[in-house]
Amino acid sequence: MGIALCFVPLIFALVLTTAVYKIKITHQLIATLLGLIAVFPISVIQYFLPEIPGLGFSLILYSLIKSLLLYGLVEELFKMLLIIPLPHKNYSPRDFLLLAFIMGLSLGCFESVVYYFDHLQLANYRGATLLYGQIAIRIFTSDIIHMSCMGLSGLFIYSCRNKMRHISFFVISVILHGIYDFFAGFSNNLRWFSIAVVFMALIECRIKYTTLTNQEG
Repeated sequence: MGIALCFVPLIFALVLTTAVYKIKITHQLIATLLGLIAVFPISVIQYFLPEIPGLGFSLILYSLIKSLLLYGLVEELFKMLLIIPLPHKNYSPRDFLLLAFIMGLSLGCFESVVYYFDHLQLANYRGATLLYGQIAIRIFTSDIIHMSCMGLSGLFIYSCRNKMRHISFFVISVILHGIYDFFAGFSNNLRWFSIAVVFMALIECRIKYTTLTNQEG
């Protein structure tokens, strides 16, 4: 049940993009596979890289720097590089953005599976039930931030291929992901600010997509 719940957003997106937007299913499966591949370097980043030295910073500032550097810059850089092999020939900005969204959702869903197995062994029956609720929350937070930031990086790659080179698209994805992880790491009410960052990421995708299409027009 828990694993199936993890993949609900990805399955919904695959059906939607196939039925409504007519994106080739083979291209969507490539995006899904690339999202899965992205899980491995990100897992290394999260679990095996040494801690960033504190350098006398306050705990809050240290957490912000760590989030921006590790979860923002390094993660988004890996993700952005993996976008490059995505099929793109004869694709409009909308179609390529949708493929990037699929890739981001794939990453988020597979990451939720890792999260599920990592915590399941520590949970009793009641705890496992609670874990389902946490996965549902991840669908509307972590999955969407991965999708949105991947979308911004996808628009950056598209802009480079069309000689526009909007580096700000990628920079914004780094900043938004880093700030999201910063707020999501709190256990008090500050963690709710991460939801505002999710909405900001979606809005930025819309703004950058509109900017790109206007320039092409």
